Amino acid sequence: MDKRKVMLFALTIIIVLLNVLESFRWNYNNFEGDIRYKTDRWTNKVWVEFYAPLASGSAMEFPLLSNSEINSYPQLESHVEKIAMSGYLVSEWLKRMKLTYLYYGINSFLIIILLLLLAMITRTRKRPTRKSVLNSLCMI
Repeated sequence: MDKRKVMLFALTIIIVLLNVLESFRWNYNNFEGDIRYKTDRWTNKVWVEFYAPLASGSAMEFPLLSNSEINSYPQLESHVEKIAMSGYLVSEWLKRMKLTYLYYGINSFLIIILLLLLAMITRTRKRPTRKSVLNSLCMI
């Protein structure tokens, strides 16, 4: 088997594995009214998703400071007020986004390499070799 084809196969397997691992990043826990708890398996942090009753399906997400559960919007609001001044929200968001951007960067880099490798393989197949040109000229 050609070295390029082996590299193509290996890159494809790595990209598939990365995307499978990303699909298992979040562990969704219980859903109580407008609030859903989820755990980020990459950082082992618990996050709260708040779905406002009049919102169009998008959620606001906040990291939990402790393992205490929040049952209502006023509790969530007091929790956010308590941790917002400490910078905890920003630091947790930055950690989460750094990991997410690192994943997207690695995945994009591997896909670009895969496409370049595919282009190299198809280009070498289409290019006639010098021997084949000489043989076709001799047959004339």
